Amino acid sequence: MVSAQAATTASPATPAAQSATVAALPVAQNATTSAASATQSQPSQSQPSQSQTSAALPLVASDETLGPFQVADQIFTFVRHVEKILGSKSSDDTSVKWWELRDASGKAVQRQQYGLNFQNGTFEETEEVGARELKGKFGQGILVDGMSLPSAPGSGWWVQLFGLFDKKLVPFSPVISTDGEFVGEDVSTFTPSAMFRGQQMQPVSHDLLKFRLWTGSFSIYYNLVVDWIQGKVRPEWICSQRTSKGPSSACRYKVEVEAHRGNEMTFVRLFSEPDEGFTPKHAVIKPDSKIEFIEAQLAVSWSSDQNNISFGVANSDQIWLHIKVDGQDGWITSEEDFEALGLSMAG
Repeated sequence: MVSAQAATTASPATPAAQSATVAALPVAQNATTSAASATQSQPSQSQPSQSQTSAALPLVASDETLGPFQVADQIFTFVRHVEKILGSKSSDDTSVKWWELRDASGKAVQRQQYGLNFQNGTFEETEEVGARELKGKFGQGILVDGMSLPSAPGSGWWVQLFGLFDKKLVPFSPVISTDGEFVGEDVSTFTPSAMFRGQQMQPVSHDLLKFRLWTGSFSIYYNLVVDWIQGKVRPEWICSQRTSKGPSSACRYKVEVEAHRGNEMTFVRLFSEPDEGFTPKHAVIKPDSKIEFIEAQLAVSWSSDQNNISFGVANSDQIWLHIKVDGQDGWITSEEDFEALGLSMAG
């Protein structure tokens, strides 16, 4: 039960709450493997037009086509232009220079170009880009995903969703990235609270883009709603919460936890609610204790401009994890308590 000290309300994010205009998907995931056929044109040798710090490197250029992809009653193909250093057998010496989404007539309706820079006889950075159909319950689109290398673990990737708006293929947001990964599509259904004379509201469903977001000691699942009507993506939830320390925008999320517990006996401070205004009790953690990880509560920051959407943990000191320890239900929040459960802070 949520007390008056920690009353929380959560509501699905509305289109007006965000001004995003496109979305996307990471090449490291299985989702990047398209069922569509890929064809490669006859390679041709070219010279790099970008500035480079070493002598001019001979390049082999080729165009690769993925598709066709069907979106409603329209057909599109994805074409990427790949440059490879002549004679090299390393994947690090291959990079996408540009890609296009083309309509049935072959006209480019979306295009992105990248620079090619060299250092010590190789690419300074490489781009890998792919595409596939996205078939949701309520609409269809094309997911384009990319990966920039070298990059730190959990970063460097991006995803972007294209769909039809006013019968034209448009981006539904800028490229999307976070400290984590894109894990695929899903459908959410919820029933709004009765707002008028106690009448039962009808369930509401949405297509989702699901992301796994790293918090520092475990992961949460953060979802974006695909608004096929307005041609946008937006956070699934916007939350408003009262705590003993004032208002908070923290929401509750499903978790994925990988614990590495030791063999020693220890304890955690277990709060009845995710609020430090409550008095915690001490729960003993034995080597054979049964630990259940239920959900997390935290605020997620959202940053959006014309080039990128990114999101991440807003305040690493205000992360709550709902657990059960040998049947005792409660919330933990400190780094010491996370470590007692084998969730060392990292990354």
